Amino acid sequence: MTDLFSSPYARWAAAILSLGTIFHLWYCTHLELVGDEAYYWLWSRHPDFCYLDKGPVIAWFISAGTRLFGQTVFGIRFFATILALGTGTGIFLLARRLFSDQVGFWSVVLATVTPLFAVGATLMTIDVVYVFFWTLAALTFWYAKDRTRLGWWALTGLLVGLSMLSKYTGVIELLSFGGFCAWHVPSRQHFRRMTFATMLLVVALLFIPVLIWNWHHGFPTSHFLVHRGAMDQRIRFQPLEVLSFLGQQAGVISPVLFLGILIAVFWPRLAPTPRVQTGYLLALFLPLFLIYLLLSFQKASQANWAAAAYVAGLILASAKWCEAVRIYPWAKWVVYSGLALAFLETALLHETSWLRLSARLDPLDRARGSRNLAAQIGALETDARAHVVIANKYMTAALLSFYLPGQPDTFMPVSSPPFNQLVLWPTYRDMHPADDAIYVSDTNRLPASLQEDFPDIRQAGEIHTFQDARQVNHFYLFVCRRSDRNTKAAASK
Repeated sequence: MTDLFSSPYARWAAAILSLGTIFHLWYCTHLELVGDEAYYWLWSRHPDFCYLDKGPVIAWFISAGTRLFGQTVFGIRFFATILALGTGTGIFLLARRLFSDQVGFWSVVLATVTPLFAVGATLMTIDVVYVFFWTLAALTFWYAKDRTRLGWWALTGLLVGLSMLSKYTGVIELLSFGGFCAWHVPSRQHFRRMTFATMLLVVALLFIPVLIWNWHHGFPTSHFLVHRGAMDQRIRFQPLEVLSFLGQQAGVISPVLFLGILIAVFWPRLAPTPRVQTGYLLALFLPLFLIYLLLSFQKASQANWAAAAYVAGLILASAKWCEAVRIYPWAKWVVYSGLALAFLETALLHETSWLRLSARLDPLDRARGSRNLAAQIGALETDARAHVVIANKYMTAALLSFYLPGQPDTFMPVSSPPFNQLVLWPTYRDMHPADDAIYVSDTNRLPASLQEDFPDIRQAGEIHTFQDARQVNHFYLFVCRRSDRNTKAAASK
């Protein structure tokens, strides 16, 4: 432990990580939940081996947090900040092991000012969980490659398995490890030994519950992933989608930092770094990044999907930039300008209300208005005497479940295929077969299944959600009544 903090770079990195953790623990309660967080919170209330599109790990962390701090925003987000601290520590240790404490320090600085990682330190989403395990697996594999004993390999397999059970793209790290061993001559021996096989075996054992769950439910996960990746659509070449993907990456990483990562990856001679260490980071970065780049020729992925690749990307950029500053006098100003721009972008993302952006442009509006929506729905429930809430989108349903008094179960219209977990759980048909309902939608359309279940549906108006006197969103409300209740009411008159 003494050796860990022997250099000033290590102490500065520890100070940044500690202050960042304190800030995010304080800041996390200043935003309402976003839809993804509320959705995963619902998972934590329904313990299972697997869920429609992900494994159970994020539900485990949310369950632990809410047991400690209650069914609150802080309880849900507590482990997001703790895992982000673990990721930052893992980035420092990996960069230090590969290069030096100086590179480790600058890697932590880059991760701190990068919008994607800064947001991940606050919001309890899939990425913060799987990137944590991805980072630790990258660190333990670097130790394992020089050993023939199975302990480090089994540990790496455990971490990859937990990463995969957080987000299935975690399995791509196995391609990174296999590619590195194939390229690095001394590491090829592991293909002939039980070392590499042990890592794969541990991952496979962890995946067995997922296979069993899917077998029992008709393999909905594969259908979901094919649909989510647009692989069920006709193959098309769409250059604008590729540009959209690259633009989104520049946005969530920050333009200068993203350009610096691409230069570090694709122009290695600009600033030479040790061959083996550079090759390892390229093996960690390229498979995941290139897979999403190729998929973007069909349809651009979400901006955060390649998040784990940037663990290696930021370390490699730090190593290259440290060398470039030593070689080129102008490089220092490029580095400082990139850090300043990223810091400004990240700072603005933490409070945008003063910018008065429209609802379509303000990224923080995802974390606004849900409490106000729940208050208005609660008032309508009382007036209409309808206490079942159905929403047209799973995120709206999840947010209402969290913010409505008593945190009741909420539902979606019965639909197929099940592209969200709520449809796989008992529906309002099962739980409330004779009750009236409130239907909440961001469109003025009614699904056929809802009309089948509620013959008497009347629009209750259009409402707007507000926060700090600023309009955030709007919804259409419908009161849905069962025919048998209407018949009884008419007979009583």
